[in-house]
Order: sequence, then structure tokens, then C-alpha cells
Amino acid sequence: MRITEVETYLVRPDGYSFKWGENQPVVPIGLTFVRLKTDVGLEGNATAWLPGTHSEVGEMIELFIRHNLIGRDPLDREAIWQEMTATINNTMGSKATSAVDTALWDLAAKAAGIPLYKYLGGHQDSKPAYASTTHYDDIDSYLKLADESIALGYRAYKLHPFGVPDKDIELVKAVREHVGPDIRLMIDPVNHYDFNGAMRVGRVLDDLDFYWFEAPIRDEDIAGLRRLTSELRTPIAVGESLVRGIWDYANLLRNDAGDIIRTIGDAMGGITGMRKVGAMCEAFNRQIETHSYGPTLVQAAHLNFMLAAPNSEYYEQAVPGGMLDFGMKDVITVGADGRVQAPTKPGLGYDVDWDAVDDATVVHKTWS
Repeated sequence: MRITEVETYLVRPDGYSFKWGENQPVVPIGLTFVRLKTDVGLEGNATAWLPGTHSEVGEMIELFIRHNLIGRDPLDREAIWQEMTATINNTMGSKATSAVDTALWDLAAKAAGIPLYKYLGGHQDSKPAYASTTHYDDIDSYLKLADESIALGYRAYKLHPFGVPDKDIELVKAVREHVGPDIRLMIDPVNHYDFNGAMRVGRVLDDLDFYWFEAPIRDEDIAGLRRLTSELRTPIAVGESLVRGIWDYANLLRNDAGDIIRTIGDAMGGITGMRKVGAMCEAFNRQIETHSYGPTLVQAAHLNFMLAAPNSEYYEQAVPGGMLDFGMKDVITVGADGRVQAPTKPGLGYDVDWDAVDDATVVHKTWS
């Protein structure tokens, strides 16, 4: 089996825009669909998503990666991964290499005729899910979404709050009072606090029995993360903004800078990168809780990895549902028991609607 063709589709669906904090702008989102075709008729697919100009993933693949793919055996994933990660060391490069790596794993599992999580060595066939909010401007919107999420079966709820410590303290108190003691709560201010603000919020989270405190300060602040980890009872989840590769995670682990490691597989090395960091976490007796907020194939990559990982507990699902599912024939759903079931089809397990993708594509490139 050889790779014969590489394609990218830059897609800008209507209504794709997000805001990650009170002091952040609303930004439009673009998707890049990646297709790796082979001489045996099988193909591997993946998706990257970006704010802003959107074209960088395709440009990185065109300039640096496609030359290393055409004619290659797609099962030589480790060799290809090492070449890609050695070639480019920037955020957009990591997005591109991650998408290509995920497409290679999708292709390999399809060639084997089994779901990717089984190909990776299945550990579970379902995962509990938590509802992960977008940003809202008022507390009532978070409370309303909590009610809607609980009604759907979720037993855990993660806030992407205002990003302002005093306002976020009001928010977490209101949400805990509203949902009661039996719903697990997490918070992710997306690295917006300084150290003192994070400590102030963290002490409140301790009193409110939050399940984890994610991205409280910059992931590069090792000293600050060590203090938060040692002084707060609420587990500190770190690492999500470290998107240049696997090596930064070793620094977090050996410095006890966090209780839980977070990764974004579509930005730090794909399935291969997550497997390497997951093994590191297992060796250090730590959880790896991956960021699966994104388009369906991004969600699927993380879900398949988590189903094969013995040290991963929760699947993250964006709410309201459906807002990130453009261009798909089928999507990931959460059951009434609050769990997500393993895919049953080969590869990532979810099929792209290429007609819908074609209709929304603004740049399509093919290399052979």
C-alpha cells in the first residue's frame, strides 16, 4: 500500500465563530479537511480547525509535508511522524502534522478493518462524558445550559468562564448552588488568570468540591503551577497550550507542575503524540485528560485514543451539541446515561459528507 494523493479542503461554514473569554474577540473559525488516498482504494481522513485566516494548515502541508507522503507506505507512521516533527516547529506546523498523523492512523485502522481504538489496543468500549460550555456573557446562560446538559444525561459540566477571577468566583458559586452536590464540576479559564487570581479562585473551588481546575495560569509557568498543585486540594489540569510537541510534558511531569495532564491531539502531534504523552503520564501515575472540543473528526481522534488509554477518565463534548459537526454524515452523541459509546466502523469511525464539504470549500488543493 502506498500513498498516491494528498488533498486539503479549506472550508468556512456559515456561523462558525467562537469566543473564549470576556476580554477576547469573537473570531471566525475555518476547517481544513485532509484526505490521504492510496493505491488500494483506501483513504485516511482528518480535520484541523483554526481561528483567523484559516489557510495555514494547508500551506504547511503544501510546503513541508506532502513531499514526504507521496509514494510512502502509510503504515510507516513513526518514521513519517519523526520527519514531520523535525521539519517544522511552530503552532501551525503542529496543527498540520497532527492532522496528517491522525489521517494515517485512520487509514491504518481502515486497512485492518477495525475501529481505531481497537487497533490501538482497546481498553474500554465507552467513556463518561462531560458537557463543555462555550463562553457566555452572564451567569444565567451558564445555569440554563447546565439544566439542558443534565436533562440530556450529563453528570459532569465544565465551565469556560469569563476569565476574570472575581466574576468567575460568583459564577462557580452560582453553578454549584444551582446543580447541587452530585454533579461533577470543572472550570477552564483558558490560562487567563495571573498567579494570585488563580490562587483566589482555587481556594473557592476547594470549598465547592470542584473536580478539576484547568489551565489556571500559563502552562509555561512551572513555578506557579507547582505552588497551585501543592497548595490547592482541587486537582490542577495543565498542558493544553503546549502545542509544540511531546517534550514540554516531560518538564511538567518531572516538576510536579500539575495533577492531570491535558493535551490537544490535533495541535501537539496527533494520535502518535497523544500515545507518547499518555505513556509518560502512566509512568508517572498521572491521568491524561485530552481536549476533544472541536469538529467531529477531532472529537473522534481523541475518543478513540481515550478508549485505548488506561489512564483517561472523561470525554469532553461541546455543548450545545451540533455546533461543530459540519460536513459529517454521522456524529458523536452522548447517551441518556451520560456516556459516549465506542465507534463501530473502521478507522476513526465517522464518515465525512464530501458533497457538503465540496459545497463549502473555498480552497481545494491536490498533490500526487
